[in-house]
Amino acid sequence: MTDREYEQLIDQLGNLREHARQLAENDYVTALYKGYSASGQTLAEINEEISATETAIQQLERQIENDEVSYD
Repeated sequence: MTDREYEQLIDQLGNLREHARQLAENDYVTALYKGYSASGQTLAEINEEISATETAIQQLERQIENDEVSYD
């Protein structure tokens, strides 16, 4: 992996983590009280999106970790 690719993965990871944070702190809470988020998603839809985002985060973390190990 080149330095540029590594930096892109780190940026993507940061964006995913921010998205997960916003889902958990804003959309989830709003949907919990109102029954839907500001974007119109139901609580179940938000839970699915949080789960999918967390899975993507884990995949990127493994990819980054595996690349770091290969340079040892």
